Amino acid sequence: MNNVRVALIDSGVNPEHPHIRGLGELEFGPVLETGLASNAPQVDRLGHGTCACAAILDLAPGTRVLSLKVFAERPLVEFDAVLHALWAALRWRADIVNLSLGSTEARWNEELGRIARAAAEQGARLIAPLLHNGLPSYPGSLAGFEGVVSDLTQPRERARRELERSPSPWIASPFPRELPGLPRERNLRGASFAVANVTGMLARELAQQRSRV
Repeated sequence: MNNVRVALIDSGVNPEHPHIRGLGELEFGPVLETGLASNAPQVDRLGHGTCACAAILDLAPGTRVLSLKVFAERPLVEFDAVLHALWAALRWRADIVNLSLGSTEARWNEELGRIARAAAEQGARLIAPLLHNGLPSYPGSLAGFEGVVSDLTQPRERARRELERSPSPWIASPFPRELPGLPRERNLRGASFAVANVTGMLARELAQQRSRV
């Protein structure tokens, strides 16, 4: 195991999935589906969080992952739950927070700004989609968050940063870990998995940096 800490805000994680079991150190935080913290067991009914976690651990084996569940039966949630999850991730002292979701409404941006400043103070990186249906996505398009844009031609293991653009988004593959026997074009894809791929790459690089110290 390495000592990199990644908080995954998603639909939960199935620890017995073959792409999860034994590949990292998995912890379960509170269930925040309603915005109120619950210690109920996490069950990933969507499979999205498990898929995102598998993408991260495929690129950065041994990572310590905190699963913060905000989605239940559908990938929809009151944004208050997301804010609670972000603060929980920072209290856990995450190095990287994977936020594979966003909103086009700006009414939470003041609180998201406070979260970004708190993350910067403790050296945490906040990764989220930059756009949603062509519109700015919050929090990924806000200062202090690192936005991600999908590119079908980008290799999964190598995201790139467009420094000539503002706010300098990450460009990453939208495909999760490939499944044996399933053609790539029939696999899941989307901005949420591009975020997971950036998180996995950054976790791998941070683990390598720390191993050299």
